[in-house]
Amino acid sequence: MDTAMQIVAAHATFDDQRNIVAVATYLSTLQANPNPVQGSGAHLRLGQEIYTHICAACHGVDGRGAQANRVPRIAGQHYPYLQRQIEAAAALHKELAPPEMTSALRGMRPQEKDALADYISRLGHSEALLDSNRPNGSNN
Repeated sequence: MDTAMQIVAAHATFDDQRNIVAVATYLSTLQANPNPVQGSGAHLRLGQEIYTHICAACHGVDGRGAQANRVPRIAGQHYPYLQRQIEAAAALHKELAPPEMTSALRGMRPQEKDALADYISRLGHSEALLDSNRPNGSNN
């Protein structure tokens, strides 16, 4: 957590769950960053495959989440933030996150986690998400 957020989170009003929900609701109405920090793009196909099999069922194919089910929007977040969140989610106790998610993330190699974070950082943008390491440079 950065220093500014630590100051905000330490404020006495955050002892009340209603205030936390109010801030989260407000933040969810803001426009996404149009230029999030992204990874290298080297393994987007792998990231897409992992996302489709592990994340899309809850977060949606577009990564927008589901407010009614308290599933956060993850599309277009900054790559370094997503890397940290993937590591944190892998370490979560099964009561705090779906066990399917935490066990799948725990079993991933670092390259797979990076590919997933890179792919998610690009979700919501119009350009094609293609793996630059495909054989023969093909996009099909």
